[in-house]
Amino acid sequence: MTRSFLCLLPVLLLTGINLHGQPEAVATRTSTPPLIDGVLSDDVWGKAVPVTEFIQREPVNGAPATQRTEFYLLYDDDHLYIGVRCYDDTGRVIGREMARDANLSNDDRIQIILDTHLDGRNAYWFQIGPRGSIGDAVISANGQAFNREWQGLWDGRASIQPHGWEAEIALPFNTINFEPGLSTWGIKFIRYIRRNQEAVYWPTANLNNHRFQVSDAGLMHGIEGISQGAGLDINPWVFGGHDSYAGGGSALTGDAGVDVFYQVTPGMRGVLTLNTDFAETEADTRQINLTRFSLHFPEKRDFFLDGANYFNFGIAGEVENPYSRRLIPFFSRRMGLDAGGEPLSIHAGGRFTGQAGPWNIGVMNIWQEKQFDNNNYSVARVSRNLGRQSSAGMIATLGNATGAGDNAVYGLDARLATSSLGGDKNMSFTAYGLQSLTSPPGGERQLANAFGAELNFPNDLYYGRAGFLQIDDDFNAGMGFVPRRGIREYYLAGGVGPRPGRWGLLRVLSMVGMDHISGLDGVLQTREIDLIPLWITFTSGESAMARRKYTYEHLYADFNLLGQVLIPAGEYQFSTSTLSVNSARQRDLWGSVSWSWGDFWSGERHTWELTAGWQVFVNLFLSAEVERSRLSFAERDIDVGIYRLMMNILFSPRINMHTFVQYDDITDAAGWQTRFRWIIRPGREVLVAWNSNISDPMDRFVMSESALRFKLKYNIRF
Repeated sequence: MTRSFLCLLPVLLLTGINLHGQPEAVATRTSTPPLIDGVLSDDVWGKAVPVTEFIQREPVNGAPATQRTEFYLLYDDDHLYIGVRCYDDTGRVIGREMARDANLSNDDRIQIILDTHLDGRNAYWFQIGPRGSIGDAVISANGQAFNREWQGLWDGRASIQPHGWEAEIALPFNTINFEPGLSTWGIKFIRYIRRNQEAVYWPTANLNNHRFQVSDAGLMHGIEGISQGAGLDINPWVFGGHDSYAGGGSALTGDAGVDVFYQVTPGMRGVLTLNTDFAETEADTRQINLTRFSLHFPEKRDFFLDGANYFNFGIAGEVENPYSRRLIPFFSRRMGLDAGGEPLSIHAGGRFTGQAGPWNIGVMNIWQEKQFDNNNYSVARVSRNLGRQSSAGMIATLGNATGAGDNAVYGLDARLATSSLGGDKNMSFTAYGLQSLTSPPGGERQLANAFGAELNFPNDLYYGRAGFLQIDDDFNAGMGFVPRRGIREYYLAGGVGPRPGRWGLLRVLSMVGMDHISGLDGVLQTREIDLIPLWITFTSGESAMARRKYTYEHLYADFNLLGQVLIPAGEYQFSTSTLSVNSARQRDLWGSVSWSWGDFWSGERHTWELTAGWQVFVNLFLSAEVERSRLSFAERDIDVGIYRLMMNILFSPRINMHTFVQYDDITDAAGWQTRFRWIIRPGREVLVAWNSNISDPMDRFVMSESALRFKLKYNIRF
């Protein structure tokens, strides 16, 4: 692998985006801002030069769009204004979602990618649907890392018209970071026409490129004389509520706090938080752990999601990489939560993130309620852009949320990448190394290493991935996530995915992967061979998949499965088959079913997963999920399951209520969360959250504990 890397080095450093060959758009300065009401009726839009030359990425790559689309760009000192007119056949627009940050994958929608530093790797992503649902994200690693949970302050409205639908967006410049003095930004426009699985792009996007790739964006000229104001946002909040406790008793509660944001430079932002609160955070989705290792739960708290892309290290943060969670040196859920996922009070925190020329910087410090005699946690991440698509950097963490004693982790990584190999192919090579220093109470200082590398060829017709990872026995990422230590791992995966362009087939994919994990002594511990001979996606939106997985495990110690069956130490070989079918989710009533069966350790396993959704009407959506497994062993049979119900009531794009109920057989308890959100204007919100745990819901339905919160959030922008 080292020799291959040295051969690829000059290619990866010297190839990349060709800014001079990209299509161009012009943003027109205006002294009269448009009224943001979702209708392009203001005369000022007539001054803008429309972008209209959209080309299909799917289903017929390179073909003209089947419907006309027009994007308009205006700006003044404080805002970028984007107007969109999406022509369509009368009554054919698909638009159901209204809520902020809703999943619009089953709706018609438009998306904008803004590369405000023109570096071809990092960007902002904005989305709006026909009913006015808006969403945003931060893109890094040229589209491979996608932080969907970032929330900026901006406004967008949409309306369905006889000729299709229209949308208007007002994006304040003090919501985003940008390179000062840069009059040209990268920009990409995307429109999805859901009923025929059509995705049209400006500029043209080939199938090898990631759908949110930044390096192939067009150029937007004319951005001059813009201002971020004083660059200061003060966000105070206050809440009141009522808590009921297990075993009886209740109490009124209340609190207040503030978050302060300051734009140190147009590209760098500092944040100070005092008495941080996460009352409105979405509940974790329950999982049943049938493995020997810790499960990964995603971060959902706004404070830690904002700027999270600046702390990604190595391959961690690559959302489509199945190996990206093996070694995460900084995992923000270690802060503000205990080992069981229960909240810990955060007294204060500070964060400094952004870009300064070729440098990407992220620094954070948190002072929280004491855990394991530790209450202060720090992380620093710095990387430098190299060439068109490559980078190198370092990370350091200080603090131990995994146990008593001091812990520090520091490391280096490098990513060499190109998006124009052979003209239009993507390839990247990532290498990373970490060292941990742990000082347990009364014990000797422990120094341990972890390192790895990966070569990735993520293209459409052919793709492949190969990697290596080694983690020492004593390696301890005190603020990270490392589910398995004392291993040496090799993995290899590849596939082919032709697009027939006939018989209603969008793509036919076949894949194979191998994962080989040994101890540091070289003795095999785990081997998995994963075969997907057929994964079909239809132009109608339906899909079907067949899968076969072969597993070898060498247990060196007994393993207690779910605390109910003892799996003795020894060698095991078993295999699992899976069949799944999914209907198109743009339908009012849709469903999916998956059935897995096969050997499991010394017994057998049968698993059913059923999901159904019903859009009763535009304002009401219902869904249900069932995941149930029967584990059969000589000693006993075990039935385990998780059941989820969801109801979304959408009063308007700014007023909505979400209810999520889930129950699992292991705890024999149900969790109920209802969240009401009223966005008075961006940054000013009324939130009501109800959380409760219900013991023995199938027998007694006893509410063991509950919490009700009324929260007001306010934004003061200077």
